[in-house]
Amino acid sequence: MTTVEIAPAAAGPRADARTALLRAARIVAAAAVTVMVLLLDLISYAQLIFSGPLAESRAAGLSALLAAYVLGSLVFIAIRRTARVSLSFIGAAAIVQAAIAAAVAGQLEEAGVTDPETVGQLVLVACGVSTFAAGVVFALLGTLRASLLAQLLPYPVLAGFLGGVGLLFLRSGVQIGGHVDDPLGAVVRAIDPATLDSGRIDAGALARIALTLAIGFCAFYLPRIVRHWGTYPTVILASLVVVHLGLAWTGTSIGAAQGAGWLIEPLPAGSLLRPPAIGSLLAFDPHLLLPIWPKIATLVIVAVIIQILYVVSVELEIRRELNIDRIFVASGATNLVGSLFGSSAMGFGRTSTLLLHNIGGGHWLGWWLTLAVMAALLVIGASPLALLPRPLAGGALIAIGIGLLFNLSLACRTLPAWEIAIALVVCAATAFFGATTGFLVGVVLAILIFGVEYGQIGAIRRSLSGAERRSSVIRGPDAAARLEAAGGRTRIYTLQGYLFFLNAQAVYRRAAAEAGPLRVLILDFRETVGLDSSALIAFRKIGQLAEQRGFDVLLVHLTPRALRQVTRNGLAGEARIRILDTLDEALRAAETTLLAEAGGAGPGEVAVFARHMADRLGGASGPGDFAPYMTVRDLSAGAVLMRQGEAAEALYFLETGVVSIEMEVPGRANLRLRTTTAGTVIGEIALVQGGRRTATAIAETSCRVVGIDRAALARMERERPDLALFFQRFLILELAGKVSDTNRLLEAEMQ
Repeated sequence: MTTVEIAPAAAGPRADARTALLRAARIVAAAAVTVMVLLLDLISYAQLIFSGPLAESRAAGLSALLAAYVLGSLVFIAIRRTARVSLSFIGAAAIVQAAIAAAVAGQLEEAGVTDPETVGQLVLVACGVSTFAAGVVFALLGTLRASLLAQLLPYPVLAGFLGGVGLLFLRSGVQIGGHVDDPLGAVVRAIDPATLDSGRIDAGALARIALTLAIGFCAFYLPRIVRHWGTYPTVILASLVVVHLGLAWTGTSIGAAQGAGWLIEPLPAGSLLRPPAIGSLLAFDPHLLLPIWPKIATLVIVAVIIQILYVVSVELEIRRELNIDRIFVASGATNLVGSLFGSSAMGFGRTSTLLLHNIGGGHWLGWWLTLAVMAALLVIGASPLALLPRPLAGGALIAIGIGLLFNLSLACRTLPAWEIAIALVVCAATAFFGATTGFLVGVVLAILIFGVEYGQIGAIRRSLSGAERRSSVIRGPDAAARLEAAGGRTRIYTLQGYLFFLNAQAVYRRAAAEAGPLRVLILDFRETVGLDSSALIAFRKIGQLAEQRGFDVLLVHLTPRALRQVTRNGLAGEARIRILDTLDEALRAAETTLLAEAGGAGPGEVAVFARHMADRLGGASGPGDFAPYMTVRDLSAGAVLMRQGEAAEALYFLETGVVSIEMEVPGRANLRLRTTTAGTVIGEIALVQGGRRTATAIAETSCRVVGIDRAALARMERERPDLALFFQRFLILELAGKVSDTNRLLEAEMQ
């Protein structure tokens, strides 16, 4: 159904008046139909919650629901002024509310409290507490803009739970419509030949059950076949007419029909205004809440989920985005008001909102007319509602139940087999053991689903060797060759996601399965979002494995929270586990370990420039050949070799020591780019193209460097072209090597 805008058929005052009159008629019709649906829901939920031993308190319950609706609607619309939406009671929550009311009534009976008025007031207080809890959660979710978090519940669990609630609606609808406590038993006794006794068969009960089922089926099915806003109201009116025509044909009076269960119980004449249930709060024993707190939690969660589903479905229907967080705030305030009266949980009304939009164009007048009628029933009296047939009230619940089961059947058509099994298990648990048990089963299954599904996402995003990923230290050819040969002894695991017992164990198994003599294992936590205590057990096992096999474990990029967890767990004190700040720091430590064990020289390594070039190119040049063109500088630790922004005129070869290359950033400490050791070249691009230095080179230790500037290279080209060609080939190899290292680093990062 969509809103139809009525355009003027012709110009002129008469056409405008006719258009305005037609629009007003549609608004009034929208209000009338909405009131009809709301009253049916109101009566049905009152019958549902205040049934059995609470039947004598039904008038007080109806008063509480009406008062909460009227005042709650004013609060709701005051907060949601920009959206023309309607308030209603949340049907799935009413099922749980009925269980809460029955449980409290049972406790009061065991305690010897039997006065109907007292029991009714205390039950309303308990209902108010549950609605208050729902209001607080609604308001918090809306205020924190976290309302959609409720959608984290897996869809099979949600579909199964709502399907189970649908079965509960079916049972309750038949009980209310048939006016029988055991509808299944009544049907079995009627068809079982062994118990067939015409004197024991209640034909009236069977007729009411059949009519209730027929009304429920028509109320669900016909609006889907005849897509018109008047279909559902027509079913309501037709049911009302059929029952009263039947009563008139059989000569049954209104009183007799109420006594026989065809009509709902008579309501007291006059105003339904009652003091709020909050007035009985001091007489309420808080211990009554202890056995029902799981039901209260279930009610809150169910109300939140249903509210989200209603808002999303209405957005699709009216093609307009609604602010769901603000709706949650408004619904929270509404439930806080409703809790004063002991009302059932309320929220954004899907059916009533669509009726007001699709019939009356969402005009404010339709909303105010609806509220005015509901307020009049509260103040003046609702005794005419006693003419409502019980099968109609029960049929409304049946229609809701069929709708929920229909949605479950649609879900089963698209879900895989194992998710269908989960949905059916949750559905059965809800139907046979109640909404609370069903929901708890669903939560347990949701946790299992999360664990299994998330556990299939590998905790290791990529695994690299030390040969594939190097530190920022630029080393000479000999050291680089030794690291290339020993690089497989270093493994880097980049971890991802949230680490818990399933995927963290996979990290341990991967480490245990590493082929070859592992020397350093680096665990990079940069892409993780957290870890739990069970994951720490896996890392402790990795530490024990490291002690057995003789390798080191380096943990890097731990968040402050993860660092606290690791420290409290004692991992930081493990002999083979170390915590470092960055991956580069860990790679430098790993490379230092591998070079030391491979027999490589340490910081005192010496690489003579001429011999280094001869080794690279296989030539026979010696130090004497290059001496006329080179300058030699000895630097103490902390001395600046070249500074960012200076003219780039020379290349430097580091024969001894360590130099760090840093970028100066205004307003903060220098950013270290890389570190160079003996046997490496610094500033080769400057010698080729000139320009300005893009970084600063600072000696970390005592250093000896030799340099060749552009003027010396030009002189070499004139005086010794063979030597210049030899030197330029060397530059090409150096540049190609650095490009190759950069490409390898990029490939590793893109894996």
